[in-house]
Amino acid sequence: MNTKLLLLIAVLFAGMTLNSCGVSDEKLQKDVTAALSAVSSSLTSEVKKGEVTLNGIVEAPELKALAEKIVAAVKGVKSVVNKIEVQLPKPKINPDDELKNIISTAITAAGEAYNKVVVAVKEGEVTLTGEVKRADLQRLIQIANEAKPKKVINELTISK
Repeated sequence: MNTKLLLLIAVLFAGMTLNSCGVSDEKLQKDVTAALSAVSSSLTSEVKKGEVTLNGIVEAPELKALAEKIVAAVKGVKSVVNKIEVQLPKPKINPDDELKNIISTAITAAGEAYNKVVVAVKEGEVTLTGEVKRADLQRLIQIANEAKPKKVINELTISK
């Protein structure tokens, strides 16, 4: 019986020694956080029994993959659950270009009476040039104003 008891104590001691050699979740959390900071400050992680769950948003799929690779390389990490979302940045549209497109599309849709009209936009101010009949002028100015520019500059030539 003493032999069995000694063997049991030896096994428990060995198990405790091996278990204490592993990295604690707190230490692992610090190491993972430091590693993630190289990818993005907007990423977070949660560590439970060596399993790391990644959360946050990045602007490229490559950053998502990089975060997972870097964390997986941290000593003591057993597995990585990557819940990072990729949100591609929205293309930057010049407000002048957007305004010009809105007005040009509306003028084209209004019909052939406006096919000689040219729209230019600079700093939110719309300049209309070209040719238009007097009867169509008021509608054209109204179309331009509906896009809510800072100002509409009329440099049109009136035709008969």
